[in-house]
Amino acid sequence: MTIAAAGISATSGHLLTRNWANTTINCLGDSTTWGDVGTGDGGPAISWPAHLQRLLGAGTVRNYGIKGSRIGVKADRDDSFIERYEAMERDADIVLVFGGVNDFNREVPLGEQGDTDVHTFHGAVDILLRGLVRMYPHGEIVVMTPCKTGGVSAKALPAFDTPNGLGLVEADYVQVLLATSHRYGIPVIDLFNDSGISPLLPEHKPHYMPDGLHYSPAGYERLARRIASQLLTLLAF
Repeated sequence: MTIAAAGISATSGHLLTRNWANTTINCLGDSTTWGDVGTGDGGPAISWPAHLQRLLGAGTVRNYGIKGSRIGVKADRDDSFIERYEAMERDADIVLVFGGVNDFNREVPLGEQGDTDVHTFHGAVDILLRGLVRMYPHGEIVVMTPCKTGGVSAKALPAFDTPNGLGLVEADYVQVLLATSHRYGIPVIDLFNDSGISPLLPEHKPHYMPDGLHYSPAGYERLARRIASQLLTLLAF
């Protein structure tokens, strides 16, 4: 792939930073990509992808967030990442994958490394990442781990350190994302540990993460700033 095709410019033999105005980004995710504020309101206009486009000056940022979507497949829904990633536009230079919290919340079995069963989290993550690389062989795939959830008692959703019905905590799902990404050399933005927002802190929760799972408009902007700074570190050139 040429430098121009990657959206990167060079002159006089010197490599310059990526031309973000000519960069297209696909954002594959769930409600926290769509822009849900926890009440069914919100939407893509307040989402982190919208803020990311503004912060980076990116030419095109597409929001493929669907509320409640999981990475793994379960019989009660047909909108998992696995079932819809191939429908994304194929001209993206960067694909951001932000999911896993609903797999934890809705008890997708973890499975084990080497699984090819998309009904397990190991299998689904492996199939998804390899599939995205096939779709975008000259693009950049970046995985983002889900942020810690404070739990939503009204919906019987556990906090990150409370075992779900399978006896698994959120960190178990995060570890699969990290291990599989590292196995294939795919860069990771670890929002589970470094989001800059915590539902455990009374100084943060009401302002940024009011229901413990979704973000407020201010929360989405803060999250986008963290994502943008990490992307500049990973993909500036």
